[in-house]
Amino acid sequence: MKILLIGKYPPMQGGISTKTFWLYKQLEKDGVKCRVITLRDKLYSIPDPESDTSKVTVVKEKKIPWHIPESSLLDDRLINAALKVANDFTPDLIETNYLWPFCKDALFIAQTLSKPLLIRHAGSDILKFYKDQEFRDIMGNYFNQATAIATNASSVNLLEDICDNTGKIQCMTRYIPAPSIFKPEKPAPKYDILFAGKINYHWHLKGLKLLLELIRQKELKALFLIGGMYEEEIHQQITEKNLGTIINVCGFVTPDKMPAIYNSCKFVWCWEEEGGIEDFSNIILEAVFCDTPCILNSKLSGKIEAEGVVESFAHLLYQTDEQSLADIDFNHPPSESIENIETKTSLYNKYMADNKNLYQSVIEGEL
Repeated sequence: MKILLIGKYPPMQGGISTKTFWLYKQLEKDGVKCRVITLRDKLYSIPDPESDTSKVTVVKEKKIPWHIPESSLLDDRLINAALKVANDFTPDLIETNYLWPFCKDALFIAQTLSKPLLIRHAGSDILKFYKDQEFRDIMGNYFNQATAIATNASSVNLLEDICDNTGKIQCMTRYIPAPSIFKPEKPAPKYDILFAGKINYHWHLKGLKLLLELIRQKELKALFLIGGMYEEEIHQQITEKNLGTIINVCGFVTPDKMPAIYNSCKFVWCWEEEGGIEDFSNIILEAVFCDTPCILNSKLSGKIEAEGVVESFAHLLYQTDEQSLADIDFNHPPSESIENIETKTSLYNKYMADNKNLYQSVIEGEL
């Protein structure tokens, strides 16, 4: 089986990049051949990641020396790079994991090569646009031309409303971390609390003002892994509260560095207020697989309960409210943790089996 991805992948940041990175790592271990066409830009790329250039082709930003309204000719360059790789690689399937700017290019390559197209959307790429009828029409056009669409429980009803579902919409198991990689390895913790996330349009819904006040009150040692358009606002708030000596602010790291980071922290901040995306972050499952407890509020807790996949790790989901935050004992995080390796392994094996079956069904024309 040979898969060509045109989409988000390291060095690009984000949850879908991480999920795809780990999925492809395991697929390759199991004998599947994968190639990737992705991007590097100033805002959303990890600096200097290690990557296998024989498998990952990165299209970089380029200044275009003539004026074409609202265009950097990125699509043309993505298509050009993808065609070169595809002609040499001869994939069985084209995959894209984020609608913009990748889907139309993946669709073009799939049609040019007469290969099936799998759209594995990220969630945020749909939920940010679904109220705009023009973009709903565009999404419907993409989805209707795809061979199959991989979605999740949070988005399946929306997908069915946007496109003609003739069996192509597949509600998939959410991303499960590999328990052989995300596992408890507990040295003396360096930090009391970790926050990792993008500081973009809705960053104020992540409870960061609450977190900064909690850090100030309890003099917690914190690690912030952040990036995004409004990152400077967080730096400014840290400075205004004189927290620069106890908060270590770093940029995003490659996915393979995250297990050690979870294991270096006592807690992970996973707050979300009303108004955000109707889903929850990869970070929660990755953290609990490392036996690192997550602090979350009732809004986020309800989303997690709806999924059901983390019910075996309830002892690591530290639900609280604004008034009770100060009661958390950061010197003694939950000690009743049980690794539950059989549950983790079972969840992971099902996740991988579901994905392999999806790929096989698409290639064999069963969808």
